[in-house]
Formats: sequence, structure tokens, C-alpha cells
Amino acid sequence: MTSTTRAQFLARGAKGGLALVAGGAVLGLAEGTAFGAVTSDADIAKLAATAELLAIDFYTSAISSKKLTGDELSYLVGAKENEVAHYNALKGVLKAATPSGLKFTYPMGSFASRASIGKLGEALETAFVGAYMGAVGALQSNALKSVAAEIGACESRHLSVLTNIAQNAIVPAPSFPTVFTAAKATAAVKPFIA
Repeated sequence: MTSTTRAQFLARGAKGGLALVAGGAVLGLAEGTAFGAVTSDADIAKLAATAELLAIDFYTSAISSKKLTGDELSYLVGAKENEVAHYNALKGVLKAATPSGLKFTYPMGSFASRASIGKLGEALETAFVGAYMGAVGALQSNALKSVAAEIGACESRHLSVLTNIAQNAIVPAPSFPTVFTAAKATAAVKPFIA
């Protein structure tokens, strides 16, 4: 799998004839606007950027917990780098409208053990995969659909590793991941926004 650079993401958006921030049609998540109001490509990109911030925060906390070691810790470091690349690609398109400075909260004990980190990560990545799968169907721009599919594939890899950590076993992936609507993705992510 190749990674999408910021330039590639921007070029795909331009080829699709999309101006994501045109007309101010973006979700004001930091101001408390409902995720369920997602209706445009810009709204979907802003929801995705918020999810990427949550993922970055999760991986930062998981790494800092020092509960994972060896290959698992190395994977988390790489996964965090993926999430930062995803966020930066979205930021390159959304510019000043990109969500930033959001604070996140987690249930007590979320980072207390390897298993608790795995379970939380599994829940979050399930939401992220589902949201990107839903975005592929909801986006208008074919170029952005392609980017959403690429990011969703990467998130799916993270989900597999975290599921294996949570279950302390190699667990086969489902044949068809659950697709989330914007409202369902909102419901999954909203409890973590402080």
C-alpha cells in the first residue's frame, strides 16, 4: 500500500473540481455543531479531521502509557505517524477551517493496561473504519472518495492490530466492515470530545 502525500491529496481534490471550504460549508465541531448535519464534502472532511485528531490523541496516550512494548509499541508509533499524515492531508484541503485544539476524554482506566488500550483502540478504529467506508458512499468528489478509501484501508490495518491486542490472540477480520453514516460516526466519536 502506498501512502498519500499532502500534494497528492490536494491534487486529487483539485481534479475532482472540489473547493472544500467554499461558502464556509464546514462543520463547526469545536463550537458544538452537530455532526449529524454533515451534508457536503467539506463537512465530511471536517468530521474526518476531527476523527484524526482523536486518533492522534489516542495513540499519543497509548504510547505514553508504556503498557505496550516491542513490536506492538513500534506499531503504535507508526500508526500515530499515519494519523498525523491523514490529518495533515485534510488540513491541506480545509486550511483555516480544519478543527484544531480539541480536547479529548476517555473512560477511567483506558490506558491502565495493554488489554484496556487494545479494547479502546479497537472501539475507536471500528468507528474510524466505518466512518471512512461511509464517506466513500457519501462524498460527491470521486477523487476524495479514493482518498477516503485509502485512509479507510490504513485505519483497517490499525483496527486489526488493536483487535489482536484487545483479544490477546490473532483474530480474523470481518469479511465486510460495518459502514457508518455520519450520524453513527458522530455517536461513536462525540463521547470522547471534552
